[in-house]
Amino acid sequence: MSRDRARRTLPGMFTVHTATSAPAGSRDALAALERNVGFIPNLAGVIAGSPVALNGFVGMQSALRGSRLTALEREVVGLTVSRVNDCAYSLAAHSRFAAAAGASEGLLAAVRDGASLEDERLERLRAFTEDVLAERGHVAAAFDAEETLEVLTQIAYTTLANFAADVSGAPVDDAFRALV
Repeated sequence: MSRDRARRTLPGMFTVHTATSAPAGSRDALAALERNVGFIPNLAGVIAGSPVALNGFVGMQSALRGSRLTALEREVVGLTVSRVNDCAYSLAAHSRFAAAAGASEGLLAAVRDGASLEDERLERLRAFTEDVLAERGHVAAAFDAEETLEVLTQIAYTTLANFAADVSGAPVDDAFRALV
């Protein structure tokens, strides 16, 4: 199905929560996100409607920061997933985070276009991520066991963000809008 399909979500079904409107079980996770990102992204505000979902989301994000993958490598995976899943919100967000991690405009454009990357390791990450998604995980590992599992965790984390953004219709934050 294409992105122009009729949205099945009821208008007003999802709320973009703030630190004060979120359920009590989501408030600590929102505060942690605000400390790490500098603001509460609209997508996190939406996910905050379920403390279970938000705590899982933030927990994965926190765990991934301790991965052997660099911030830029994680963002290349995130951008690739978001491009394959056609998620405008996450493409914008991961573009901002990738730029903050040192990505050049050329690298951002190449990943968003699905083009090969000059950096050999980043290209391996991009290609492996595409293969995992296209083959639904039925691929050979492209890295050692630990890094392969970390790439898969980044794919899962970003896929959750993509699907939550698209199902909820989370509005792209002003901080990300220029990168859409």
